[in-house]
Amino acid sequence: MLKHMLALVIITLFSFPSWSETCRTETLVASTPTSRFTTEGMTVTDKETTLSWMRCAIGQRWNGETCTGQPQKLDWKHAMALVAETNTQGYDGHSDWRMPMVPELASIVERQCFNPRMNIVVFPGAPSVIFWSSMEKMGTADFAYTLDFGGGQAVASAKTRIGAVRLVRGGPWWEPPVAMQQ
Repeated sequence: MLKHMLALVIITLFSFPSWSETCRTETLVASTPTSRFTTEGMTVTDKETTLSWMRCAIGQRWNGETCTGQPQKLDWKHAMALVAETNTQGYDGHSDWRMPMVPELASIVERQCFNPRMNIVVFPGAPSVIFWSSMEKMGTADFAYTLDFGGGQAVASAKTRIGAVRLVRGGPWWEPPVAMQQ
């Protein structure tokens, strides 16, 4: 009996995944409408920010329709080192990829959806995980900012934490404020 109940629980979990995207289209306007993006192979360009993004997280593969597989999970040091490796390989014919800043990652957050908090037409197969940014927390060398594409929060995370990577080209379209000297 217990074996049958366990099988039913497993089938139920895999039949009705709790990680599927949920959108509130009746109450919120899309913050990243599909019309805002153009696709070029494995890259999408945001016409509003002019930034070009990898359609898939590092570790996933583009099959012509969607991103498949799981994102590679790295600590911040290895994520930053991956940028040079990606540029050496010339991902999608380009060698000027970089780690995005938090406001750049936030520019592709779809506020009307969660799990993932992304436009899944533009970024199909997007995982609901944290992504690293290039921004380190001021005053400490041990923390950098991540953005959670499950719920949408940006937080300072220990650089030893693991996270996914989605690289960007162009810009930056956003410049961080300069601290005033007194």
